[in-house]
Amino acid sequence: MQQPATTALLRAATSTFESLVLLFPEPLAIEGAEFLPIAAAVDVAYGGAQTGRVAVAVTAGVLPALAENMLGAAAAPDGQLQRDALGELANVVTGNVLPLVHGAAAVFRLAAPVAAIPGPFHPRAGERQVAMVRLQMDEGEALLALFEQDGGAAPDDSGAGAARVAAAAA
Repeated sequence: MQQPATTALLRAATSTFESLVLLFPEPLAIEGAEFLPIAAAVDVAYGGAQTGRVAVAVTAGVLPALAENMLGAAAAPDGQLQRDALGELANVVTGNVLPLVHGAAAVFRLAAPVAAIPGPFHPRAGERQVAMVRLQMDEGEALLALFEQDGGAAPDDSGAGAARVAAAAA
């Protein structure tokens, strides 16, 4: 039986892949995920009712397919546009999973997606992993994880890059 946060991440990731990039994933067990040949990975940090980040990584076959589908291009765009498309996908997944985990009334601010540092699926200092999912598509695999800071919320009222997540979930 999956934990509620894992179910929420799986739901948000699956629906985002299907609706935003027209790729249709199936869940896989996360065992062996550490050996995936990752082509690109991004983090989207958030603050508000809780502080944390969502990490999204894909294998080589998924990266051009998601960019091509997202942009409606006849051929895969260049590498930078592919990474930008992955960042946008991660941003939407983050915007969709947070209300599922924390409730629709919770407000969060999302930072711009950034290239993940090595080891994006290992908790950093003060973080705990609350969910991880692995998805299989015809084009390859994706790995997603939700991390939260220990100790609860640390609101960020800077306003930079702010997005009201509750509206994104509607």
